Amino acid sequence: MHRLSSVRTDGGRIASNCKRVSPGSLRVALSDREEVAVGPSGAFTPGQEAEARRKLFNRIAPVYDDLNNRLSFGQQWVWKQQTVKYSGAKKGHKVLDVCCGSGDIALLLSRLVGPKGQVIGLDFAADMLGYAEARQKEQSLPGLEMYTTPMQWVQGDATDMPFEDAEFDGATMGYGLRNVDNRPKALSELCRVLKPGASVAILDFNNSVDPTVDSVQAWFLENLVVPAARQYGLEKEYQYLRPSIKGFPTGQEQVSLALEAGFSSATHYEVGFGLMGILVATKR
Repeated sequence: MHRLSSVRTDGGRIASNCKRVSPGSLRVALSDREEVAVGPSGAFTPGQEAEARRKLFNRIAPVYDDLNNRLSFGQQWVWKQQTVKYSGAKKGHKVLDVCCGSGDIALLLSRLVGPKGQVIGLDFAADMLGYAEARQKEQSLPGLEMYTTPMQWVQGDATDMPFEDAEFDGATMGYGLRNVDNRPKALSELCRVLKPGASVAILDFNNSVDPTVDSVQAWFLENLVVPAARQYGLEKEYQYLRPSIKGFPTGQEQVSLALEAGFSSATHYEVGFGLMGILVATKR
């Protein structure tokens, strides 16, 4: 059986000095961080995908929230709130946010499940978990712990999660399924850790079959996302988005993968004018 082995990471020490920084200062600060193996087209170097992704998310952790909010014109909060709603999480529930990053969705879940519930965030990037923990502490009010949702941050693998079978009342995953090495295994793990009748909501870019939407998405990434990332010295890191989206299953393909992984039903919703999608899968 799988058990929760640890809820602390080195990120806790990183988080204690977490501050907002400008693009210019970040360009300098990031220069000494570990390099990411990204090819000229933006795709990861073959054979180094998993390690490259881990390095990438550790590298962009200091600007991840600010940059994503800027690039989505604030719409990321609408999509993330929809994701939380689709997860079916309710007050008192124990819920899981896989590939939690810097904690956006996990913190939204905490407001929903309340002090009698519990939220666990899982990610493979220690720096991301450090920022998530720092944000949690910023939002907590001293002396009001009894009104605060218990939260834990776990460094781990989405394809081999350290949790018991049927442990969670609901789950979410934001921009994670596209980046895991083994999508069928990640979906199977999500199905395993959910209770019967529980759902997972998975938010990510939509690999649209509509040529118009696909063209708009390509233009958006090339002309807005990559240039904005360039200001932070992260042009190469954000060039990976387009090839990763084109290699991602379409909405209908995601539905098929979820059913094959053991979910009894699955639906893919297009949001953000088709640029984004949310896969909702329910366990029998």
